[in-house]
Amino acid sequence: MKQRAEIMTENAVKVLLQTLERNFNDTGIVLDQYEATHDDCECCNSKAYKALVAGHLALKDAIAKINRILNKPNK
Repeated sequence: MKQRAEIMTENAVKVLLQTLERNFNDTGIVLDQYEATHDDCECCNSKAYKALVAGHLALKDAIAKINRILNKPNK
């Protein structure tokens, strides 16, 4: 039972990290497209853009923290 829980936890961390990385990449693409089509003033005035930037940075921080805990080098 204990070993099963450990394996499940390791698998969950692996899937979580993959999901965070995929979401980080996807939000990065959206941000790049937004920035390419809007000027700085429009970016600063968009609540949705600022919220996506905040989420994107939170994803980056979460990925880095998980990798640090797992002793994995940054990509």
